[in-house]
Amino acid sequence: MDWLIFLFWLQFALIGYALAGYGLIWMALAAVFGRKTDVRQSETGLRTTMLIAARNEAAAIRAKLETVLAQDCGPHQIDVLVVSDGSQDATLKQARSLNDRRITAFQTETHGGKAAALNAGLARIGQADVVIFSDANSFLQPGALRALLAPFGDTTVGGVCGKPEPILKKGGWLARVERLFWAYDSALKSSETVLGGAVSAQGTLYAMRADLIPEQVPATMADDFYISVHAPLRGYRLVFAPGAVAREEVTHRIGDEFMRRVRSTERGWRALMQVRRLMNPRVHGLYAVQLASHKALRRLVAFLLPLFFLTSVAAAGQGPIYAVLLMAQTAFYGFAVGAICLPQIRALPGAGLAAFFVMGHAAMGLGILRAAFGVKSARWSPVREATE
Repeated sequence: MDWLIFLFWLQFALIGYALAGYGLIWMALAAVFGRKTDVRQSETGLRTTMLIAARNEAAAIRAKLETVLAQDCGPHQIDVLVVSDGSQDATLKQARSLNDRRITAFQTETHGGKAAALNAGLARIGQADVVIFSDANSFLQPGALRALLAPFGDTTVGGVCGKPEPILKKGGWLARVERLFWAYDSALKSSETVLGGAVSAQGTLYAMRADLIPEQVPATMADDFYISVHAPLRGYRLVFAPGAVAREEVTHRIGDEFMRRVRSTERGWRALMQVRRLMNPRVHGLYAVQLASHKALRRLVAFLLPLFFLTSVAAAGQGPIYAVLLMAQTAFYGFAVGAICLPQIRALPGAGLAAFFVMGHAAMGLGILRAAFGVKSARWSPVREATE
């Protein structure tokens, strides 16, 4: 049964590459070749507009705008446009309460979803050189906007990704996993930047040259991914600015977080399929390899894991290593399911990591299946922790 052994090791290699190998290889390559791709910094003043789509964000929007107005932007001109997506609270009132001429806010008549709000805002942006996108509940740290705009001094740069940092109100293993994930994500974006360019932006904070932004943001696709990949689509680079820090609260309600990841994957996968031509290495070089590894293969691990488990069951009698790997998988998945279901197990060291791993991949798999079967999530409401 040589084909079975071949299948076993092929799956093992793909999973290992997607989970750890890609990141380690790219970090090593960046360490060797990174100095060759220094980004020139911009000290020329840019006309910029920050576009914020908000839905029922009365509790956060004023504090968010205060962190924007407090920025030292150097030579750059910053205006802010807030679009309240049919909010049912005082989001619009709070956005206007600062009475600053740099802030414009309006509300759509109905709740159309984030993409509809962004499209409404983009239609009102005038002669901006750069558009900054940022979530309503992400709070900019000092120097964030100056760091975000500096790389536009390089004419090959079409977009700049900020650095998200989670605000974690609770501790434990899950909180540590969140911190570990974001630290790894930032390290990987830094490595990608000096090789083929950052793969895509995250909605917490990013900026794009205005003339590269698509005319319409599709309602059923991940807006941050879809907008940001228009830089490489048009022959420009995306870069990561580690000094452009924005902090955003992360929910710890398991059910809410699971469904958020399902919707995010569904919308992201649909957007990835829309721009799949970017994964052609003959045209897009290293960026194509990065996109296929970071976004496509990484999500397909959700299906490779159960396939690998079934292959391990079939190959268990082929030698001790196959039996040991089957037992290790069985123990790990049992531990993860126990951690999800039983608070007593959840308190054990490593339980949060195991639960996070299994739930995250289950959510990715469900999200891809939703996209494949035409399930479309167009409207959203923010997931927030209850006030204590």
